[in-house]
Amino acid sequence: MPGCETTGGRGTKVLEAGDVTRGPRAAWRWRRAYWLRVAPGIPGGAAVILLPFLFFLPLEVVPVFGERIRGIAILIWSASLALSLSLRGGESLRQESSVWPYQKGISLGEMALEDWYLDLGLVGLASIWWALLGALALSRGPPPFPGPLLPFFLLGLTTGAVCHALTLCLSAFGVRRPSDLTILLALLSLLAPILGARAPEWILQVARLTLPPFRASVELHGALRQKEAEEIISSLLHLLVFSGIMLWAGLRRISAWRPRG
Repeated sequence: MPGCETTGGRGTKVLEAGDVTRGPRAAWRWRRAYWLRVAPGIPGGAAVILLPFLFFLPLEVVPVFGERIRGIAILIWSASLALSLSLRGGESLRQESSVWPYQKGISLGEMALEDWYLDLGLVGLASIWWALLGALALSRGPPPFPGPLLPFFLLGLTTGAVCHALTLCLSAFGVRRPSDLTILLALLSLLAPILGARAPEWILQVARLTLPPFRASVELHGALRQKEAEEIISSLLHLLVFSGIMLWAGLRRISAWRPRG
């Protein structure tokens, strides 16, 4: 396996790929610089912070929303998808610039995993902020717990998790602009029941199992509001299984890939 050489007082040592790791501190430092300089950047970060103030507008008068809580949920879902795509979907993991960490012996799979959970952590923090102001906009007072807080938070977090796992897998398999395909699949996931309204039930079940479960995050939000235990478990299981499979496949693929440099 290709490696790199380091020279010390006792001679030369060959570092095989995988012998060196970035470590949590280095991963955090590298990713923080990426957030500030590339995505979401200062303008994107400002949008994340300012977005929930829209929740206090009369969203119920907008025909597509119908009611305030639905409007807030749609805005959180859309914001989580947009933030996740800006972080994960702009470029492929398979870049020739990866030859530098690879030659240093750093595992590309480990790098991808570290970036993945750091990015998801950022989406989680944003989801907490959106959920807090969403609950405040609904209650017009101190937001009750869990009340709408937990459904709003999990809506943002699970949407981000599905998007992160999908874009990681797509880019690991060589898709150059995973964001474009992710947007298409997200729309198909949401519109599948409408597009297949007259289709046999088995076709809808196949679509539900094969399309990314972006709709399942919406269903989880509704089930939590209605306290439907069976639907909560079903939606969570669907989200976890899909995200786990995509993450596993993507990490295996990028770990096996070798940059030419």
